[in-house]
Amino acid sequence: MKAIRNLLCLMLVCSLLLGFSGLTSAANGVKTVVSADGRAQIVLDFNDIQDAEWAAAYIAKMKSKNVVQGFEDGTFRPNQPVTRAQAIVTAVRLLGLENEAKAKSPDTKLHFKDAELIDKTFPWAKGYIIVALENGLFDASEDTVQPDKPASRVWVASLLVKALGLKEEALREMTKIPNFTDADQIPAGSIGYVNVALEKRIVSGYPDGTFQPNKNVTRAEMAALLNRTDDGLLENAGAVKISGVIQNIQFNSVTGSVYSSDTVTDSVYGSVNGEIAISTEGQDLLTYGISSELPVEYHNKFIRADQLAVNDYVHLVVLGKTVKEAVLVDQKDQKENDEQQDEEDKPTPTSEMKIHQFELEAKLSDKEKMELEYKNKGGRIEAELKIVSQKDNQKLKGQEAADAIEKLVTNAGISENMDKKEVVDKILSALNVDKDKLKELKLKIKFSSGKEVKVELEHDDGEHNDGEHDE
Repeated sequence: MKAIRNLLCLMLVCSLLLGFSGLTSAANGVKTVVSADGRAQIVLDFNDIQDAEWAAAYIAKMKSKNVVQGFEDGTFRPNQPVTRAQAIVTAVRLLGLENEAKAKSPDTKLHFKDAELIDKTFPWAKGYIIVALENGLFDASEDTVQPDKPASRVWVASLLVKALGLKEEALREMTKIPNFTDADQIPAGSIGYVNVALEKRIVSGYPDGTFQPNKNVTRAEMAALLNRTDDGLLENAGAVKISGVIQNIQFNSVTGSVYSSDTVTDSVYGSVNGEIAISTEGQDLLTYGISSELPVEYHNKFIRADQLAVNDYVHLVVLGKTVKEAVLVDQKDQKENDEQQDEEDKPTPTSEMKIHQFELEAKLSDKEKMELEYKNKGGRIEAELKIVSQKDNQKLKGQEAADAIEKLVTNAGISENMDKKEVVDKILSALNVDKDKLKELKLKIKFSSGKEVKVELEHDDGEHNDGEHDE
């Protein structure tokens, strides 16, 4: 199941939606205008975006990825409810299974009670419904699809959690009642899915303490949910965020470089046909593959990646060796952000070490063990530390745990240029642990460059399984 979940996550990251069914296609062409600084800017605006201005950035970003499209009259109709059929189509496309959906025979029999309605009124969604059924996006107790019914918050939350391959996690959370004043309105079988959706920040509650599970999801809200899910997919797959100044960027007409991959992403943005090199604040020079057609966010608008230039300051989301998202930042805005950041959140030792993830499990004896977990999720730190010994048990969470782990990493002095043996030796030395007395060790470190070090050791059998690789 874990292997399937990981595969789905990769498929999710590599796929991009083609929009809600019935909406205008990306094939209608991309309009551009010239910005004040001479860059060709992609026009993504809708003439009714002011009706849900809070979601304008989400809608624009999702449209830039062909996740959503507007109507032929130039509207997005952000406050119109999303139907279940549209949501299912979205989820299947998100899984990268659209070709499978289109290949399904229209003569396939569905066992739902409203199968006749689907055949007559929603034939365009039938293949997607079949694929959703085959991939566990329906509960065993569901005997109707209700394709024309507006999708509720609890229904969409459950759908997205299943699409993410997190059904097992949801089942483990079924008895933890969320702290909402209207929690009694959440179906018992949906509790776990709501918990996971909250944990992954796909959905959230309202300021009045309610969740409003039965409230219809609007198209604007759907864009926001898709945006958060997209962020989570990249994060779960191991994507990292890199910021710096462009030192070199070039494109060519020949695709298929060492960075390219045959994914659904290629069919939307085109194959990787260029390289971008940036220098970070730590003066590291990092090089990644990039598509010239990748939309780059700029002043809440978008430009193509081939409009970027040397000395531009950019924020990149990188998976492996390929840029998946990019934001161009004005140097003036960046300076103001840096000054504000210096005041509000001084860089931690770990950020200087450029470590985004640190996980360690060490067992010294049946009664002595330690577990350390640290994750930097786009600047949001999650950390936990547990130490069990014969004399005492210690548990830290949040900032206290983060401080302790950051200090450990700093004292260890590890870097991505070290081999795994040197990394292990330095970590154990910083922990004051004798390697010969160690029974088991599991270590995972992910650097901001995308490089990952994994080590598993067992004292009795020697080295059981270890690995070091670039993602």
